[in-house]
Amino acid sequence: MALKGSYSALLLSLVLMGAWLALASGQQQTSTNDQFLRRHWDNPKTQATSNTAYCRLLTRCRGISRRNNTFIHDSITAINSICTGNRDGPVTSRRTFKITVCKFNPNTGTATGTPLVHRIVVICKKKLPVRFVTSVRPKIWA
Repeated sequence: MALKGSYSALLLSLVLMGAWLALASGQQQTSTNDQFLRRHWDNPKTQATSNTAYCRLLTRCRGISRRNNTFIHDSITAINSICTGNRDGPVTSRRTFKITVCKFNPNTGTATGTPLVHRIVVICKKKLPVRFVTSVRPKIWA
């Protein structure tokens, strides 16, 4: 009888550990998407006196130490929908997004911001964007 109770306790422990691991892996994915949004999402666009001031403000406030960064000015739903129905890996958005590209100039020590309307390429994982790759100029059909 005691042996049967030990197996039950062991089985319960294994089931609970499996459930915990499943939850932890889901939280890691959400965390990765959260990091992507924290680094690249700014909607509505934060007001600044110039594009240079905009880039300086956002990179400092968010603790972004990368030399170049792109901010997307649209809803989280619109950004996340890029990955809906797609496999994991790089995906180019079907529609354009308002973005600001901040490029750091080492000679001046400042970042210059350029507002654009481009399609964006992101890395998708489990139907969520986790990394920004680049922006693509929309094709103009004659």
